[in-house]
Order: sequence, then structure tokens, then C-alpha cells
Amino acid sequence: MTAQTRSADLIIHNARVYTVDPHRPWASAVAVQGERILYVGDERGAMAHAGTATRLIDAGGRLVLPGFVESHWHFSTTAFAHQAFVNHEDPHEVLAALKRYVDAHPEEKAITGMGWIQALMPAELLRRETLDAICPDKPVCLLSTDYHTMWVNSRALEIARIDRDTPAVEEGASWFEKDPLSGEPTGVIVDGAAYSLLMQRLSDAGYLPVGIDLYLRSIALWQEKLVAAGITTVFDAGFLDPSGDQTLLYETLQQLEREERLKLRVVGSFIDMGTEKDPVAVLQGLRAKYDSPLVKAQALKLMLDGTEMNHTAFLLEPYCDKPHSCGSTVMPEDVFEGHVRKADANGIDVMVHAVGDGAVRMALDVFERTYAANPPRDRRHVITHAFLTHPDDIPRFRRIGVMANTQLQWGVVDAYAEAIQKSYGFQRWASMYKFRTFIDQGVTVSIGMDGLACQCRCQHRPVEHIESGHTRQLAGEPDAPVMPDGNERLSIPQLIAAYTLNGAYQLGLEKEIGSITEGKRADIIILEQDLFELERYQIGKTEVALTLMNGRITHDAGSIAKA
Repeated sequence: MTAQTRSADLIIHNARVYTVDPHRPWASAVAVQGERILYVGDERGAMAHAGTATRLIDAGGRLVLPGFVESHWHFSTTAFAHQAFVNHEDPHEVLAALKRYVDAHPEEKAITGMGWIQALMPAELLRRETLDAICPDKPVCLLSTDYHTMWVNSRALEIARIDRDTPAVEEGASWFEKDPLSGEPTGVIVDGAAYSLLMQRLSDAGYLPVGIDLYLRSIALWQEKLVAAGITTVFDAGFLDPSGDQTLLYETLQQLEREERLKLRVVGSFIDMGTEKDPVAVLQGLRAKYDSPLVKAQALKLMLDGTEMNHTAFLLEPYCDKPHSCGSTVMPEDVFEGHVRKADANGIDVMVHAVGDGAVRMALDVFERTYAANPPRDRRHVITHAFLTHPDDIPRFRRIGVMANTQLQWGVVDAYAEAIQKSYGFQRWASMYKFRTFIDQGVTVSIGMDGLACQCRCQHRPVEHIESGHTRQLAGEPDAPVMPDGNERLSIPQLIAAYTLNGAYQLGLEKEIGSITEGKRADIIILEQDLFELERYQIGKTEVALTLMNGRITHDAGSIAKA
């Protein structure tokens, strides 16, 4: 090393480095100094930066990628994923898992959990009495895999003072289901506004842990899983604590950051479920208060519609199994447009939840009018989900200048998807998840898990998402049906870009992260297998050997030689 050559703190060599940088897509070595990438190129060039204190990591020919950017996540969901985990397809296994947890934890004042599959739960079981038989004396609250439906027992309803006279929390969008004969609550609660009310009342009564103490446990647990999956940056698309206090996300993460325990870079949002008079003003307050090296309040999240299974996704044409309804929007179009215009005028990017083709079209219409009314600027507005998008609207994303963010691990045939087919009809169902078409038409697409929400399987590892995006089948199941149309399969480079550079672009961080490029932050992962060489149904089984964020090792599986 010459006097002019800067010394690296760490060098990864003997590697297949896929950089996601179009100017230098492949390399064999990377040198890191401090938090940034010092050199990308060949072995000889990297070793020119080796000093006496440089740490050498021999990748052993493994694939090296930029750290994954998880561009759609909800840390609040971790609160339900550290007690009873009941993610089974067999309804009786769900109940057995709940009973095992109840029996093993007599000290718990209340039982929360998640993972039951709405499409597979028979209506006769999906009642409070079923849970009463397992646990009659303490509240039980179980969230479905998609986090849009809660199943509770009678004790939970009693303590929360939910009865036959309790009105819908959001008419047509979030309510307590009532028995058509008796008028009494069945124990099924539709969507977040209603179940948040119940959870808040349980918390107020002292039955549930609350606040930062809860999330210091649950988020700390789940960040270990995320970094082990190769994730280095997370966009939290809405922190839905039952209290409604969205500052809990930032307070929890910044405490972990101060204690040097935070292993992720987190960009957050303020979410409006249609109840906030001026969400832009609230977000502006959060942006002023929370802006630290690893934790930043940034985007506005607006819920425009609901979900397919609850018939609250807003469609252009009626549901096949509910022909009098096209679903509904969470807020009137003029209110939605007012929020978008104000956010845009203040330099704030907006993520819009739009599942149905009617909601997607409305969001595009509003963005188009907003762009015409407001001065030009560097915008990163994004419509998330967009599972069902009318073919005429796909090219509008690029023409207007709107990104798409989606969840390809759900674009497979499982029991949940089959239930959607019954609601949508085959032709409409078969036209879902057209994201190869999006990309071919020049739309920037990022992908994220929407964790921990799921359809049937609860997944959190990007490689599983990548496999399903590549096959349109359930990860690891070569005999599983292919989601039509098979021509919409994405290539491995497209999927890696969607999970790295495109996610960084969504967050306005493409100059800092998203590719292995000299000068960018050293967010780098080493995989045990090569996604470009693997048999396609093995992609989702690939483990991450090493994760670096800001040049710091956040996960080490112990399988790589270091010197």
C-alpha cells in the first residue's frame, strides 16, 4: 500500500459481487473504510487498500449483494408475533397451538397472537365461543395473517365493553361483526380502527403491556430476524399501536439507537386511516423531532381502501360474490386529494394503500391533478399493493411519475388467493400481479413484505419473496400451481433491483444505499448460495452468511473465514 492509498477497515474478496450498479454490475472484491465503500473492483485493486489492521473476509466465491431494503414493513405487528404464533393451515392446528400456549403461560393476564388464515377458517369455528372453550377466563385476541381481521373471545369483548349496541368505528370499513339473529358480537372484528379500540380498552384496564416497554422487547427480537435475512434498511409504512400513538415507533428505535443496539436503518411514516383532520401537520411535527442517523420520520401513508377478503378493496366493477358492492374508500376522494396536495406542496412524499383497481385509478387521478397544480419537484410518491390494476392504468404510473410498491410473495396460488378468485371472478383474478408489465412499461417497482401481514404463510425473508416473484408459485414448492399469467414472472436481476436500489429510490436514498458503489454506505450481504445459479425452487431456502450495515457486522452465521 502506497502513502497515497487509503487503508480499508475491511475487505471482502474472492467473491461474486453483483453490485446493482449499471456502470459496474460485477466485481470480485469490495473494500470498506468506516461506514462507506472505499473500492469496488478486482482482488488486486482491493488488496492495495489492505493495511496492518485491515480485516479480510474471504467470501469463498459466494454471491455478494447490497443489503436488502425492506420497503414496506410494520414494526407494530411485532407486538402480536412474540406470544401465540398460530400460523397453520389446518384450523384445528390453530386451536391446538393456542391451547398449548395458554397452558404453558398461566402467568399471562391476556393472550395475543397472530397467524390464523381467514380463507381457511370455517365460519362455524370463527366465533368467540370457540376461543372461550380454550380460554374463558382471560382475554384472547388473535390477528389473521393479513392483519385486517381480529378474532377475540367473550372475555375480551366484556372487558372492552363491546356489545350489541357498539357501532361501527368506521362505517363500511371497520366494525365489530354482529350475529344476524341475536345481534350480539360474534368475536370477529374487521380492520384496524375497530380492533385498535378493543386493544386500547384492554390496555387501559391493565390486561396488556403497553408503550415502549412492549416494543423494546418485540422490535429487538424481530430486528435479529431481519438482519439475519439480509435486511439493512426498513421503511415502516404505518405504526398501528392500539393507543394511536405513532411516536412509539420513533421513541423505541431511538432508545435502541442511543444504546447502540439498533442494527437497522429505519425510515418511518405517519399513517392516516381516514380519521386525522390534518395528517400533514402531524407528520411535519414528527419530521422536526425524529431525524437521527438511523431513525427518520419522513413519509405520509394514506389508506385509500381495504382488502379483498373483507370486500373493502375498492373496485371498478362489483364483487362477483357481493354484486351490489364495489367495496369502498376509507376517506372521500376530496379529503384524500386535499391531503395529497398539501403533502406534495410541502415536499412530503406519499405512500397510498390501494388494493382494488378502483382505488388505484383514484390515486393516479389525484396524483395527476396534484402534479398539474403544484410546482415541479423531485417526487417519490408511491402506490402500494396495486395487485389489481386496470391495464389502461399501468402506463399512467410512468407517465405521471408514480412508483409502485408491491408484495410478490402473495402473487401465488394458495387458499387465500383462491378465496379472492371467488370474490373477483377468474378473469379479474387472473389479471392480478402484472408487475412484469409494470417494469416493461418503465414503471419503477419496489418490493417489500408488508410484514408481518401475510396471506397464508408468514414470511419475512426477502429470498422467499424473490423466489415467488421469479416463479409465481409458493416458495419451495415446484408442484404448486402457477399464478396466471406465467409470463409475468420477473427475472432475478429485476427482483434484486426491486429489493435494493428501487427501494432506496423510494426512500430518496439511492445516492447513499441500494447498490455496491464507491462512496455509498457499506450495506452489504454475503449469501450462502448464488441466486443466479441456484435451481429456482431453492432460492427461498438461501441463508445469509454475513450482513453489514454502515460497515458494521450486524449478522454473522459463522460460516465465512475471516482474518
